Amino acid sequence: MNLVGVNLNTASKHLLTYISGLGPQLAQNIVDYRKENGLFQSREELKKIPRLGNKAFEQCAGFLRIQDAKNPLDNSAVHPESYHIVEQMAKDMEISIPELLNNEALRNEIKIKNYVTEQAGLPTLIDIMDELAKPSRDPRKKIRVFEFAKEIHKIEDIKVGMVLPGIVTNITNFGVFVDVGVKQDGLVHISQLTNKFVGNPADIVQLQQYVKVKVMDIDTDRRRISLSMKDLT
Repeated sequence: MNLVGVNLNTASKHLLTYISGLGPQLAQNIVDYRKENGLFQSREELKKIPRLGNKAFEQCAGFLRIQDAKNPLDNSAVHPESYHIVEQMAKDMEISIPELLNNEALRNEIKIKNYVTEQAGLPTLIDIMDELAKPSRDPRKKIRVFEFAKEIHKIEDIKVGMVLPGIVTNITNFGVFVDVGVKQDGLVHISQLTNKFVGNPADIVQLQQYVKVKVMDIDTDRRRISLSMKDLT
């Protein structure tokens, strides 16, 4: 996750906990903030998250991406603390940051030694230039894009019979728990994993695996969701 980064506006609590500087509580706070205030528009909004201090911000901000952000650097691995360097480069060349990102010839004209300071040495500047050449590009050869169902935000939005995308968050001897985009993970009982006999759920799924699940039952009072993976691929 720290190599590729995650989409701040779609990542689940469980994915966010893998990001440097974030633990379960901060990840939950981010998800709660997103549900209450809508999509993040900038990385600076992270500073509004309860209990997310300066140290955590320094550690996590560069790994959290915001697609279609007003500042295109928010969708790159360039850390906010280094934005001023890129902004100065663009200003010196009398071009915009998007032009700098999209024009290799212009980037090749930059003499990065002119931007070396006590705070930003040559290795840091080289890393920045490497990222400008591939903003938000996934270094892996292939990735399966995942998004929760857009209409699902809380347990009351879920209806029996719905087929939803989810992420496996826990595996037990009686079944697996799946995050479908609400605070309460749903349970796929071992008998609902497949039409075949299952002795060990770990033989069928892995942690963080993307799955499709069908909603079988909802108990809003007890905050329980029963799911099935039978006949779903």
